[in-house]
This record gives sequence, structure tokens and C-alpha cells, in this order.
Amino acid sequence: MLKTLVIGAQNIDIFAHAESHCTLNDSNRSKIHMAFGGVACNIVTTLALLGNKVSFLTVFGDDTFSSLAKKNLQDLNINIHESLEVKNESNSIYIAVMDEDNDLFIGLNDMEITDHLNISFFREKADFISGFDLLVVDTNLRYDVLEYLLKTYNKKQIIMDAVSAEKVVKLKGLLQYITLLKLNLKEMKALSDKALDDERMDDLLGRGLEKILVTSSGNEIIYKSKNESIKTMPPKADTIINSSGAGDAFLGGFIHGILNRKSVAQCLEIAKKTAYLTLMSSNSTNTNITLSEVE
Repeated sequence: MLKTLVIGAQNIDIFAHAESHCTLNDSNRSKIHMAFGGVACNIVTTLALLGNKVSFLTVFGDDTFSSLAKKNLQDLNINIHESLEVKNESNSIYIAVMDEDNDLFIGLNDMEITDHLNISFFREKADFISGFDLLVVDTNLRYDVLEYLLKTYNKKQIIMDAVSAEKVVKLKGLLQYITLLKLNLKEMKALSDKALDDERMDDLLGRGLEKILVTSSGNEIIYKSKNESIKTMPPKADTIINSSGAGDAFLGGFIHGILNRKSVAQCLEIAKKTAYLTLMSSNSTNTNITLSEVE
């Protein structure tokens, strides 16, 4: 099995689920709870829940939230021993306000601590990173760090999550170093100025990207490489408890398939089931996911 390292952000997630239509500039009745999240954290958690041995390079502060986040990952048997701990800093926090349909109304993040994951830190971890076959990276890292990682480890398989339309543009000049990029239609539009989605995918592949995985909020999912194209529909979710994190779980499920030598079609089926189960959870990951449910 490919030795896998996930690199990127972890957050404390605070979810506020509105009980009715959100009214701006006013108090809204809601249910509020805390969970563990962050794109890279959601991916590595999904992989661990599916029985994969994975390591995680991220950053923690020294506050109570940081202690809780570390314990959560350790309880999942995720190796965080080489992660960075910063004194007198607070953990990264993400606040999500969900509307009455449980879709994201507004998200607020305090991720300044992530800037401590700089080139100097990764240079110090070069021997550790070199021991892995597959790197999974999110675009929460700074551009110079992404450039360094992608160019330094270009002989390895590198899978990336776009994260957002604002952040994915960091990859415009780095596509040739990426094995597979997972993104949605809005993020793909930010990367390519072509008029149609098919043209955008071909444009990105033509600029050096090996494989692309496109999701679209319950609509058609597309996997495409220079030699293969597969389109599939996700299962219909009758009741969505929380849409945040489903895309991360999708990529985690797809990577699980890769690690276990599944075909692309099988990887997509696992990814769809993993995302579906996450939609049924109030958190960014569904900690009740089991291998038997997704395979």
C-alpha cells in the first residue's frame, strides 16, 4: 500500500444551524455545536476511519482547542508526531452558519496560525516527507509553500483539494506538478477562462494536470484524464443534516480506493458513499463511517 501523508489545515469547527430563515443584522434561533474539521483534517480522518494508516503534518497552538484537536487525531491513530506546535497561539477556528436547509449561509475562518507552515518548517521535515509515496495537500497553505512542496516532491504522487475558488487560483502555474486535483465547478471556473465545463477540463489537462475530479453539489460527478473519462451521479440524499465536509469525505473515499488498488469506477463508488454518509452527520466528518458501509 502507498505510504500516505496528508498536509494542511485542521480547525475547530463551530456550527450554527438556523432553525428558520436567516435574518441579517438580527438574532437568529439556532442549534450550535463544536466539532473537529479543516479540509486536510477531514480527509485524513476519513482515511483513518476506513482503516488506512496515515500521517498528518499540520499546525497546533497551545490553547485548549489545540489540545482537544490533538487528542482527537491521536485517538484515531493518526500520526501527528512531526506536526508543528506554536507557543502563545490559538488553534485555527472555522465558524459555519447553516441556513434552514442545512446549506452553508456564511463561513468565517481564523486560520492565521496556518502561516507557520512555511518553507523553513517543511525543509526541516524533508527526510520525513521523503519517506512517503503519496502526498495529499490542501490549498490553505501559502502560495510559496505550495510551490515549494509541488516542485520539490514532483516525483511523488500528489493529490490536491482546491478548497475554494479564492484559494485554488494559487495552482494556476503549478498544475503540471499535480497528479489529481479535486474541485467543484466554481473552483474550476476560477482556474480556467474557457466558456464550457468540458473545455475547462481539457484546458487544465492540457496545462499539465494528470487527472481531474469534478463535483457539483448533488449533480453529475466527472473524473477525467487524458486517457479516461467517467461520469456518474451521486446517490440522492433525502435528508441533509450538514453539507459541510461532504466534499472532503468524497476525496477521502476516493483516495481510500486508490490506496487499496481499486479501479477508478470503484473509487468513485466508494467516494460517493463516503460523501453521502457524511451528509447524514452533523459534523464535517461522520465518525460512524465503517469500511463495510462504503465498499
